[in-house]
Amino acid sequence: MKTITIFAAFIFLLLFSAVAQEGAVVQKGSRPVERQKVSYEPVTDPMPVNNLRDGGGGYGSYFYYGDPSGMYLDPEWVMGSASLLEGDNIEGHFRYNIYLQKMECIVMGDTFAFAKPCELKFVRIGEQKFIYSTFYRSDYEVSNSWFEVLCEGGCELLLRRYIKYRVTDGDDDLSNDQLFKLEEYYTRRDGASPERMFITKDDVINAMKDHEAEVSRFIKSEKLKVKEQGDLVKLFAYYNGLD
Repeated sequence: MKTITIFAAFIFLLLFSAVAQEGAVVQKGSRPVERQKVSYEPVTDPMPVNNLRDGGGGYGSYFYYGDPSGMYLDPEWVMGSASLLEGDNIEGHFRYNIYLQKMECIVMGDTFAFAKPCELKFVRIGEQKFIYSTFYRSDYEVSNSWFEVLCEGGCELLLRRYIKYRVTDGDDDLSNDQLFKLEEYYTRRDGASPERMFITKDDVINAMKDHEAEVSRFIKSEKLKVKEQGDLVKLFAYYNGLD
């Protein structure tokens, strides 16, 4: 019961902070857009973190909480833009709230979060590109999330981030509680729903099985390590250049 109380208090603090930042009007071109209602709710992610794949392609028995993290990918506001499905663009300063799965923005002094991210084609924050998409969890439940696009092409390489909240003890001191960030890789073809890809050599090659021989030779010749993000991006760029 005490754990539930602590968690509720934590969410209350998030809500209080979010409401203080809720903005008013966004300018798209020359016409104002109606105020967007910001809906802040915690991310619920039932996927277990103790069934991660190990380097040998099997399942490890260890338990991984994730990397210690704050709520944001980067707490600083960075210049960027949002491209809307209807064709307009919004330019301003952005930041990605991983915990709440919200894209927050400052435009002409107004601070807000996109209430309907499904109406966006993508968001750019600095050099990073993000899309919002439906996907299937490991238990086949349909959900939605923001994904960073690491490599574009016929088979996109996507990175999904999410945060777990952990109560570290049973007292009433919330400062001892922690947030942990976890990451998952996905692929997406022709605008379909992203599909989970475990980061093992076998799983990565299986995602490119139509060019398995070429991909295998490239990994060997370039001495790539699929667990290294830079090498993985290089591999997908090569694969997308075939045919």
